[in-house]
Amino acid sequence: MSTMIHGVPITADPALTWEEINAIVAELVRTWTWEGRNLGKIELISDGQLVHVCSYEKPDIQFFPLRNKDTKE
Repeated sequence: MSTMIHGVPITADPALTWEEINAIVAELVRTWTWEGRNLGKIELISDGQLVHVCSYEKPDIQFFPLRNKDTKE
């Protein structure tokens, strides 16, 4: 099942309840925001008694202008 929670794309195992998914995602978003990182996506995989959480950081892209060869400095 795929959805968006707090603006983050989530892929979750159908065995998980919405309450479990929301609790895990809310904690991840809070922790990542506190650390100053941006969540790109989250995958939640149920494995019996455990939930594997795969969280991916949103890439940070910066653009720098190239110098024009015709201008003199």
